[in-house]
Amino acid sequence: MKSNPNGSNQYVLDPRQKMCWEFYTTPKSETFGNATQSAIKAGYTDGTADTITLTEWFCGRLWKLNAVLKGENKLRELMELPIIDLEGKVDVGIARIQADLAKYVTSTLGKDEGYATRQENTGKDGKDLIPETINEEDKKALLGLIGK
Repeated sequence: MKSNPNGSNQYVLDPRQKMCWEFYTTPKSETFGNATQSAIKAGYTDGTADTITLTEWFCGRLWKLNAVLKGENKLRELMELPIIDLEGKVDVGIARIQADLAKYVTSTLGKDEGYATRQENTGKDGKDLIPETINEEDKKALLGLIGK
């Protein structure tokens, strides 16, 4: 029996890795939070499943997940800091940080809600930025201005 049936290595991931991680991190999964059972369900042998949390790929993903959770917690702390000090004055530094965080969160996490900042190099729906209605001479002049 071949121990690595999918030919995975440090560059090619084993499909079982993704399945195991999905089972482990998906709250609706029957093996949620149980690495050994998630690995078995993904097709790993019992022996490998028992040590799955020691593998480099699993440790790396777990580290990233923990880093994201810590970042989210820090974000919550910063967003909930009072901007009024004990003397009743607005702390401009905290207010500025909170405003910047709010912009960042809405432009990243809120992008599916329509909050993303448009930063495309094309026109609407991928069309040219230069309207089709201008003549060729004006189009060449405009292209010269924008460095093309």
